[in-house]
Amino acid sequence: MPARLRSRPLLLAFVLVASITAARADTAPLSAADRAWIAACADGLRNERGSAESKQRYCACMHEQFDENEPVTQTEMERMYPPLHRACQVEAGRGR
Repeated sequence: MPARLRSRPLLLAFVLVASITAARADTAPLSAADRAWIAACADGLRNERGSAESKQRYCACMHEQFDENEPVTQTEMERMYPPLHRACQVEAGRGR
């Protein structure tokens, strides 16, 4: 498959994440539970390359895409929605 076509799902996922993130920018600030989830997610990435800030951005991006009533872990999210995982990596400056 040509590289142009392979990148299309990633581009669509990125556009989806960007539009949802922009739509949620006006919403209420993060709760203590939200901040705790993001901190735990970033701590889970401590052995990976990248700055603490990029890990926080990645985890915040992943967190923004799920309903608070969906009790899933970072790993479960990444496995359920690989295009979203890749799009959040790009948004956080951690991926290509």
